[in-house]
Amino acid sequence: MILSYRKTKEGTSKPTNFEDKIKRGEKIHTIRLDNKNRWKKGMKIQQANGVRTKYYNCFQEDVCTGIQTIKIKHPKSSMSLLNTYYSIKVYIDDVQLGTIGIRELAINDGFNCMKDFLDWFNEDFEGKIIHWTDKRY
Repeated sequence: MILSYRKTKEGTSKPTNFEDKIKRGEKIHTIRLDNKNRWKKGMKIQQANGVRTKYYNCFQEDVCTGIQTIKIKHPKSSMSLLNTYYSIKVYIDDVQLGTIGIRELAINDGFNCMKDFLDWFNEDFEGKIIHWTDKRY
């Protein structure tokens, strides 16, 4: 199956650099919605950008080595931005990560820091981590 990556964050001109980070082995998984449970271990992955355009570019092929569930829960109150980041809860396979674990997840998902990760996932989210390495949380 195809994993499509944008070259910039939607609504901004800020580059994601995901393609380069995947090629260098820095982005070792991706987080996606998977409401229909389509992703399975052993599936072929086509890492690509320009999907559904004449600029389609499959820049790397991998195999799905595993799937984990992820939930991101944001606080409902209007706290200061700094306190909000530290109040966000992230669960992988229903186990809550601490701050160090969230930072590790963010870096492994191709973000420069935890703040960039939490800015990207800026609302409650439930999905899957699609792995192409042996790393698990």
